Amino acid sequence: MAGILANSASKTMEAGDTSADAVVSGFVTGERIVLGTNPTGESYSWGLSVPSESAAARSGLSSATDAAPTFTPDVAGTYVVTCTVDGTTTYVMRIAVVAVAVTVANQALRFSPVADAAVPAPAVGITLYYSSDHTALVVKDSEDNVYPVDLGVPY
Repeated sequence: MAGILANSASKTMEAGDTSADAVVSGFVTGERIVLGTNPTGESYSWGLSVPSESAAARSGLSSATDAAPTFTPDVAGTYVVTCTVDGTTTYVMRIAVVAVAVTVANQALRFSPVADAAVPAPAVGITLYYSSDHTALVVKDSEDNVYPVDLGVPY
């Protein structure tokens, strides 16, 4: 089968000649994709159409004339790649890209309190402390007065 080749760390795919229905799927956002053609030629003219949410600078082709340009899809969606080889044969491939979950580290309250140490808390205008004298969470005001935390009473 003649067409455009798409290779990444996890996939190797080929889509056939001039059919706009040639769809390859399973690539993920942030994955570098290397393109090529089968058969090869002497000159290449590449084009890339990206989803409307894509930042074209990141997802654009590394070259419009190299034999094997690369691109990195930055959003999920369908990317359409075209290549004209030796000015005569045009190949088309649609690449379906899926998003991948991103892991985000969040801060949390400390479950093993340190005596008389401030505990990170949401910004509500007060600071929570774990008091060794009170063996509990307490509120300390600007004059260093200590009050037990009463979740029903605003401070």
